[in-house]
Amino acid sequence: MKHLVQLSIVYLALSVAVIGGSAEAESPASESGPAGTAIQFKLVKFDISPPLRDIEVPEDAEQPLKISREHKTPEGLNTLPEGWNGKTGTRFSPHVLQKASGTRAAIPAPTVNIEGLGKGISGYSLGGVPPDTTGGVGPNYYIQWVNTAYAFFDKTGAMVNLPGNDWRNGNTIWSGFGGKCQTTNDGDPIVIYDQLAGRWVMTQFGLSASGTGPHSQCVAVSTTGDPLGTWARTEYEWPSNYLNDYPKMGVWPDGYYLAVNQFSCNNSWSCSWHGGAVAVFDRENLLQGIAPRAPQYFDLGSIYGSLLPVDIDGDIEPPEGSPGYFIAIKGGVSHFLRIWETSIDWDTPANSTCGTASNDPSSSVAVTSFSNTNGIDQPGTTEDLDSLSPRLMFRAPYRNFGDHESIVLTHTVGNPGGMRWYEIRDPGGSPVLYQEGTYVPDADERWMGAVSMDSSGNIAMGYSVSGAVISPSIRATGRLADDPLGTMTFSELEIATGSGHQNPSGDQNRWGDYSTMSIDPSDDCTFWYTQEYITGIGSFLWRTRIAAFKFDECITDSIFADGFESSDIGAWSVATP
Repeated sequence: MKHLVQLSIVYLALSVAVIGGSAEAESPASESGPAGTAIQFKLVKFDISPPLRDIEVPEDAEQPLKISREHKTPEGLNTLPEGWNGKTGTRFSPHVLQKASGTRAAIPAPTVNIEGLGKGISGYSLGGVPPDTTGGVGPNYYIQWVNTAYAFFDKTGAMVNLPGNDWRNGNTIWSGFGGKCQTTNDGDPIVIYDQLAGRWVMTQFGLSASGTGPHSQCVAVSTTGDPLGTWARTEYEWPSNYLNDYPKMGVWPDGYYLAVNQFSCNNSWSCSWHGGAVAVFDRENLLQGIAPRAPQYFDLGSIYGSLLPVDIDGDIEPPEGSPGYFIAIKGGVSHFLRIWETSIDWDTPANSTCGTASNDPSSSVAVTSFSNTNGIDQPGTTEDLDSLSPRLMFRAPYRNFGDHESIVLTHTVGNPGGMRWYEIRDPGGSPVLYQEGTYVPDADERWMGAVSMDSSGNIAMGYSVSGAVISPSIRATGRLADDPLGTMTFSELEIATGSGHQNPSGDQNRWGDYSTMSIDPSDDCTFWYTQEYITGIGSFLWRTRIAAFKFDECITDSIFADGFESSDIGAWSVATP
């Protein structure tokens, strides 16, 4: 989702009292450095929140409806400069263009399939368009966050009752904190579960009233495994007054990795492209509940953008000393996956690296050429929906199997839109494109996907589907680890069936802008997927669904399989150089 325009100025009144134990920033303001070096930027404030279960909001509190301003990225991003001297990856198996559904029966019926936040929840008022649907799953809870509210669900799918509204405006995490993280609720949310530590991470941006900034990134990490308890809360001032658009976060042992698209904006929010950037936040201190060190930031420049950080699934850490990774797709005439290896030295930031010495990708692997997807068809209207093709879709799940490491990715290609997906192995060496497929089984359009892999190496992929007679709906498919490479072998699972179509308001043809597929740490087998769909005709009618399903063939192998939930400091794992 892009910058949200406020249509209503009625905000929930929040206390401005500062919670005891807070710390004003002592970290440096943004400072420039030689090309390729990390820049540290400002921690505005840090504190520990009261328990979220004790923060009461009025039952009639409404969130102002906000609509995204679209900040477009240029065509042809992620083209390598002349003289690039990184590593070139290889291909293990050929691309498969899959024009028919899988021959296996559909994925087993979901164990949970419930309405998420949106028009399907009685009394809920939409807070933003598009919803930017995200969610994370832990041993005992599922958290869904949309523009611009979140809710807690137990593992049966029941929404957790809280004082006042059961759902909360996104900024209530920062209630009493002060600053933009408390007073704004601008969205672009991400929620993830840090399985290595048994903690939750929630983040969204906080924008200044003027486009000229400065803007903020709001990051909160639960102090235990209980998301209804206390949180370590932070506000960071984004460097150089850039708009930190489309933030995406992932977990790595040495930090919380964030990628954004940066724009330079004037007072009236007319914005121009600046380029992609990445930042790494101090995971170690946040997990200990102490003031974090200044984030380390790399400005990648105007030729790069729409990167994704990898995000660890499973309970096996990466090999010791492994860098973290950011990945992007290169469009245009020829097509490649670009990988930035990232190593963070918290003691000596000048030693930190992202990609090559000039912040170009560390490695590149060729993928099968594709065409970008045009607008997505809907029934009963000539109005199309935005496909966001060919941007890689959140998340980029990483898993260490011991004998190999895998990263899975997906994005939309072709006309009609189909789901292109990849499995990359050996990302820190010379990366191998282990398998690659394009799933387009019929004339309907599939887009806005998300993909993940369970502990047995089986892959599930969820997405939106629409067409001339199919209203925007939610489906999923998948494959087993030993199935033919490049193919989705399961018939489609219908998660939610839509009706009607979305009528864009002005240029608001946005859909998504992302969905989220997560893996349950309780068994390392169950996929939890949350996505948007619609029933009705109009501009502001989105619903969301939360579904949990698994393959019978998955073998449970998880430290949480006995129901244990990590909640003490000694249970988490971090890595420092």
